[in-house]
Amino acid sequence: MARSPSRKKAIKAALELKLRRAKGTRLQEFLALLMTKVHGDNFQSVGTDYSRGDLQCDGLLDSPLTIFACYGPVNAGASATEASMRTAVAKVESDFLGAKKEWPNLKGWKFVHNYVEPPAQIVQKILGLRNQHPGIDMSLFGREQFEATLFSLDDAAIEELVGDAASDEDFRALQPDVLLKVVDTLLANDSASVPTDDEPVKVPAQKLRFNGLSDHAQGRIVQGLQNADWVSKLLQDHQDPLFEGAVAAVLNDKYFDLKAQSLDPDDIMFQLWEFVANTTALTAALDAVIWSLLAHFFEKCTIFEDSPVAEAVA
Repeated sequence: MARSPSRKKAIKAALELKLRRAKGTRLQEFLALLMTKVHGDNFQSVGTDYSRGDLQCDGLLDSPLTIFACYGPVNAGASATEASMRTAVAKVESDFLGAKKEWPNLKGWKFVHNYVEPPAQIVQKILGLRNQHPGIDMSLFGREQFEATLFSLDDAAIEELVGDAASDEDFRALQPDVLLKVVDTLLANDSASVPTDDEPVKVPAQKLRFNGLSDHAQGRIVQGLQNADWVSKLLQDHQDPLFEGAVAAVLNDKYFDLKAQSLDPDDIMFQLWEFVANTTALTAALDAVIWSLLAHFFEKCTIFEDSPVAEAVA
């Protein structure tokens, strides 16, 4: 079906948010919903209560018999530790060999993950197992495969599965009531941060690049920057003269808390998004507001670094 480039970009953005939020059993639940939409009764979901064992199966296609093994680590970014990577690689092998034992008629096996980019170590393990077991169709099932499957559905089904992320049009029609509701909720949930009255800092031209954000995250910040002045005026016009400073303090504290966890820059950015959203439901209006709010404070250098690490040390 024909979709505008703006609509396609919005769907991809909604999917990326969905996968980044699909930690643990949430990934398996999302896979089951998606595959049931696409394959109907040919797909069998498996419960996430493993007290009786799952037979190394997180879902299956009846014909040809294909087993899905899901892995949704909490931190799937580039900063994943060596230990967590070893765990992931070991899981690939143990899940596959277990499935092969439990399902002797196995024809296909998919390792489902929420990594933005699959680590080379996991790809290498999949290729090695594929060479050892040529009779079974083995592959990774990640963002690209989720995307291809999702785009086979109509818009109503897609929105039901991943929500409705902001398009270019939504960024151009920002809703002030949504912004104020988001900010009020943010402040209501935080009572410890001290408001700041720092003067705005002009964002360095290369800030997006040297902070190590992905093209996707950079693109959403750039879209939000078109509303930065509008967001600033709305916050500064608030009846509380400390309103903008209070919001800045909350986001600044959250940023440094996430940074202290040695998270990947993209993980930090999307966890900030999650922190501001404070909801499981994604709407286009909400998405546009959150990215515009984050872009405003990114521009003010409230969140993320305003100079490369090497320069800051010097």
